Amino acid sequence: MAAWELGTVVKLFRKHTGLSQAGVARMVSIDQAEVSRLERGLKQIRDRRQFVQWTDALGVPKELLALLPTADPHTPDTTGQPGTADTGARGYAALPEGPGQLLLPAGRSVSTTALPVLILPAASFLGDSLRLDSRPELDAWRTMPMRALVVANRTVAGAVRQFVIDARPSGVCATASTPVDIPAAYELDDLTYGILWAVSGFEAALLGDDQLLHTSLAALTASSRLPFASDHGLTEVSRMLIGSEAAARYILGHRDHLGDAPVFWTREQHGEEAATWLFFRHKYRYLERMAPRHPSGTSGRGFCVPDAAVASSPAYERVLLFLAIALMEPFGIRTWVTDDAGFAHTDGFALSHGRRAVIASWVRTEGPSHLAVTSRSGALRRFADVTGHVSHHSATAGERAGQRLAATAEYLGLDASWLGRRCAQLSAVGTERFARPRSRLLGLEGLEAACKFTAEQLMIIPRTRTAPTR
Repeated sequence: MAAWELGTVVKLFRKHTGLSQAGVARMVSIDQAEVSRLERGLKQIRDRRQFVQWTDALGVPKELLALLPTADPHTPDTTGQPGTADTGARGYAALPEGPGQLLLPAGRSVSTTALPVLILPAASFLGDSLRLDSRPELDAWRTMPMRALVVANRTVAGAVRQFVIDARPSGVCATASTPVDIPAAYELDDLTYGILWAVSGFEAALLGDDQLLHTSLAALTASSRLPFASDHGLTEVSRMLIGSEAAARYILGHRDHLGDAPVFWTREQHGEEAATWLFFRHKYRYLERMAPRHPSGTSGRGFCVPDAAVASSPAYERVLLFLAIALMEPFGIRTWVTDDAGFAHTDGFALSHGRRAVIASWVRTEGPSHLAVTSRSGALRRFADVTGHVSHHSATAGERAGQRLAATAEYLGLDASWLGRRCAQLSAVGTERFARPRSRLLGLEGLEAACKFTAEQLMIIPRTRTAPTR
């Protein structure tokens, strides 16, 4: 407990109770594979709130919680703004100066990614940017075609802060033999780390599958309902892309039959799955085309995010989930979140009340997607009951978008003020210079839109909120 070794705690728990990994998984409403990863040290819980939720679920005696430090002993305490305290930063890249690598952990589908990094002391910190003077090793680092990072170290108020930028210049006028200016908005914290984690993991898988993926997408264009074998050599991320694109095309093919403002149900529970909304190009185009056709129209989208899913997700992944939920709101889609795990296995769907439902699931399905259309009254009532219950008992209820986003941040254990401020900083300078994707299948439009809307809504958090009914 004192060392935050939850995997060991779980193994001891199973030894003394005789429960299997599957049994523990049922207790905390996650997959057995997640329990296995935790016990093998491939997954770690680095958040006190999540750790306590796990111990509550397992029935660990309360007196043992006294052994748990107030903060993760493996992570140095840092702040989210130069010179100010902020719980949104975790000090992920405590690496020595010089060349090295930033190891980004594996997720449920994303593989471990190692990014080359060159860490140098900042020559100056003026205004809103840090400057690294030109030097031979920096100039050479900036010519690497693969994704690599340049990190500037700067000691502020006695603490070492780190700011990250893509090593390769993105502007047409940029050259290698020039000073490097890194916006202060690119400080490495839960927000920027999560973005790098998702973009790097997605693009590594997609670029590795480029030829096979090109063939599969060409086949999908020819027939949106073409069955894909689950063992044809693609990575999990590529299967995510194919499954989500097949689902998007299928719903768009039935757009005219769904009315002006259908309601949606989605199966994403973790930031890794939800980040596809932020970075997969086709999903942003899908949102644009599915938005209510009239300016005053309002649609809705329900998410099922049980407490166990929140507890098992690191902070940076919860930030990605928050941004994906926030992305829906500027498209006229009101968001609802339920913590009722009983809805976790409901198929994803788009529903036109009283007319038809388009079933389109790709998250946690056997194949790349489950596609169907139904107008059966029983099925329509069942889907309407799901969205009706979630909309009236949302854990993130609020009359205005800002209220819902503040409630969503609270539910996910995130600081809404910090999110608003950091998203405003990123919106001011853009994310291109530190997160530019190498794959043509990825983009930053969704991320940029989510950050901009979050900044607009949370920079001044509404004082009145509708209390969530859970």
